[in-house]
Order: sequence, then C-alpha cells, then structure tokens
Amino acid sequence: MDGTAAATPIAILAGGGKLPQLVTAAVLREGRSPIVFAIAGEAEPGDFAPAPVHTVRWGEIGRLFRLTEEKGCREAVFVGSISRRPDYRALRPDLGTMKLIPRILKLMSRRDNDLLSGVAHIFEERGIHIVSPLAVAPDLGLAEGCQVGMVSPESEADIAAAAAAARRIGGLDIAQAAVAVGGRVVAEEDASGTDALLERVALLRRAGTIAKTGGVLVKCLKPKQDGRHDLPTVGPTTAEHARRAGLAGVAAEAGRTMLVGREETIDAFRRAGLFLMGLKAPSPEHG
Repeated sequence: MDGTAAATPIAILAGGGKLPQLVTAAVLREGRSPIVFAIAGEAEPGDFAPAPVHTVRWGEIGRLFRLTEEKGCREAVFVGSISRRPDYRALRPDLGTMKLIPRILKLMSRRDNDLLSGVAHIFEERGIHIVSPLAVAPDLGLAEGCQVGMVSPESEADIAAAAAAARRIGGLDIAQAAVAVGGRVVAEEDASGTDALLERVALLRRAGTIAKTGGVLVKCLKPKQDGRHDLPTVGPTTAEHARRAGLAGVAAEAGRTMLVGREETIDAFRRAGLFLMGLKAPSPEHG
C-alpha cells in the first residue's frame, strides 16, 4: 500500500455483530485511518476504540455525507448485520435524506441485491467509492482448501449437492446457504438467516426425518451479487449451531467469504469437531 492510500481516511459504515470491529482493527493495522459511522440500534459506538466514531440514525443521510466530506473520506466499506429494514414512515429525515426519499422508497421495494447496489450508487455519486471488506481486511477471508478437520467422501457428496442448491437460490436473490445430508438437500436458507436454517435441520434430526448425524452446510455468494457488500460469513457461532444440528462440517467459497475472526473461527470448529472447507469459487462466466 502506498503512502497516499495509507493516509486517506476510509469510512466504515458499521452494522451489528463483530465484523465491523474486526474490519476496523484490520484497517488500523494497515496504517490507514478508519472513520466509523455506527448505525444507531445496530452498532455499539464504544466497540471501535481507538478509531473515531460517529453514530448516525436512519434518516441522517445528509449528515453522513457532510461528515464524510469533512473527514476527507473517498472510500467506504459496508459491513455488519442490519436486523431490520428501516421504516421510513417513522423517520425524522434531515434535508439530505428528504432529497433522496423518492429514490430510497423505490430501492426499498427491490430485492436485496438491487437495494444494496442502489445504495452504493448513491454513495458513488458523491465521490465515495464502495470497496469490499476483504479489500481492506484480507486476513479475514476464507482460504481455499480444508482449514480444519477432515472431509470424508460422504461429505464431499453433501458439499456438491448443497453448493448447487445454495447457488440456485442465490440466483433467485433469496439467500446464500443450503444443507445437504446423505447427498440430498434437506433445507435451504430463507430471509430468517443461517442460524434459523440450522435450527430447522436440528428439528428434522429430532423428528427422525433425516439421519441422526452427518451433513454439510454450504454458503455461497449469490451469482449476481455485488461482491463489495453482504458477503457470506462464517464464525464461531456458525460452528456452534452446526454442531447442534449434528453436521459434519461447513464449506463456503474461498475469497468470497469472511471469517468472524480467523483464529477464533478455526478454534471454534476444532473444538466442535467439525471441518471447515474453503471451496474454489466458480469462474465469472459460470456465475
């Protein structure tokens, strides 16, 4: 990284979870200057020291853009979870937001991919380039190959089946994950998320609908998804929920998946007795 890039502030638009903190720490290690914009109700401002933090509420887009301009931010990262979409009927919008409300309401009616791409476009109109979290925190990326544990031939068959299902539902902009047991897809992710998917698998186990053990969770980037935001994530919580669901392991696309802490995640999979596999991502022409 050259000195100019290192000196340029970068905005971290932080949602919930640990990833925004990990990305901020990675940016600091790289010698850059993160400016955190903690979304009210999602991120805790006190979690980002020593980086400067500004709490922004939904409806304060004008203030957000004013602050990024004042701080000299020309790049931004979207990272972290959003527990619910904002209800614009309940907002107290500032002037900058008022000007954008017609566009925002139109975006809110779209699927996730189009919504996030539309938000990124609004930022880039203001001269702020949106970059992938992995571009500024490459150490959080899942590497190709087995990271911990061993993959059996049975699990290889489950990986192939679940990966095909995950990419199929991803192509419909539904979700990013699926579970296969015995070479058969038994559950697919929906808007309720990965934890809920694994709980459904655990319920199937208890009901005797599927085999008592075995199976694999696979997470994939949606084929038409902009890889700068909403990347698949795997962390210690994934390991614990997969263990409760009786799975043999988890696989996800290498270079397109973020780990919620590399050492913490690998240690959690080791303690759970599960494998973690980084899959080779498909070439662009194959989605």
